[in-house]
Amino acid sequence: MRSPIAVIGGAGRLGSLVTRRLLQEGTRVRVVSRHPERGRLPLGVEEHRADVRYADSLATALRGCAGVVFSVEPGTADSGPDSPETTMYDGVRNVLAAATEHGERPHVVLVSQIFVTRREHPMNAYGRLLDWRLRGEDAVRESGLPYTVVRPSWLTDESFAGNR
Repeated sequence: MRSPIAVIGGAGRLGSLVTRRLLQEGTRVRVVSRHPERGRLPLGVEEHRADVRYADSLATALRGCAGVVFSVEPGTADSGPDSPETTMYDGVRNVLAAATEHGERPHVVLVSQIFVTRREHPMNAYGRLLDWRLRGEDAVRESGLPYTVVRPSWLTDESFAGNR
């Protein structure tokens, strides 16, 4: 049986879309979420309760995964557990450490954000969100793991006309 793909934040808005798409393609999916019961998870996914802010909660959830999709909604507080520093930088580093703890080398997909290189952008007023997202990207690049960084702009739940 193939190794699963972990979708961190898989019970959230974007993560649930990623989860459903992976399932449609026949991929084993492991949803990693602080509150997996809040999402409408499809049948066939493994559920793991874990929090990127707490490294010790991640090891079991990420063990043996072939890939990791990081689709966490960042906090916007200036400091503390709901700050972008804690979720988008420390959280990424915690995930990288847990995902490689037993010698695995998963492909990491980090969902970042447009404008991360524009420090003056108004989005950076929310806990230095863009700065910390960029630092999280840098941590992924420096990890030595295979990776993909996605920098979307505005995400909606509407289908693209070509996919109907």
